[in-house]
Amino acid sequence: MAKRSKAPKAAEIAREQPVERQKRSGIVHTSLYLPEPMHEGLREAAFKERRKIHDIVIEGVEMALRKRGWKS
Repeated sequence: MAKRSKAPKAAEIAREQPVERQKRSGIVHTSLYLPEPMHEGLREAAFKERRKIHDIVIEGVEMALRKRGWKS
């Protein structure tokens, strides 16, 4: 019986094909480290409101900046 060759694994395929992400004009990527209870609260709020955590975080950042005199 002939042996089958193994299909390439996802990791091998990923190494062969570098992902090129499209730059978004005027957008900067950043990361946050949140305490677990805060993240869980955001997750629950997003679920209940059918929104993304991202949208709630942006809303909070805008509020904090407006409090400090930032004009959008």
